[in-house]
Amino acid sequence: MILVDRCRAMKHFEVAERLGISRGTLSVVLNAKAKYGSGEASTARIADKVIHTFGQYACPYLTADSGDGEPVVITADRCRAYAWRGAPTSNPREMQHWQACQKCPHKAACAPAPEREVKPRKPRGAE
Repeated sequence: MILVDRCRAMKHFEVAERLGISRGTLSVVLNAKAKYGSGEASTARIADKVIHTFGQYACPYLTADSGDGEPVVITADRCRAYAWRGAPTSNPREMQHWQACQKCPHKAACAPAPEREVKPRKPRGAE
């Protein structure tokens, strides 16, 4: 549902670009075509990318800091920006937030996507 909602709010090529997949792959997954429609192909990798990119988390530090007890929900992008930045040495409040992020259970889930080796394709007509 997250992917469908995001595709309604953004252009498909923008969603595909943010996920790091091709527009064709996004279209096939959304329309449940080819191997994705028959169940032969797993959507687990794409689902992980969707959650990793567009998911939301209740931030324990911001919730405790708000004082009213209501969970403060942030996007995966914002969570990643807080947790995976360098230690902010010039602002004590930001340092406390960064330290809380280092112990947070959401840190692993919002980790930056690992770099993948790009494998060149064979030229057309090559056997």
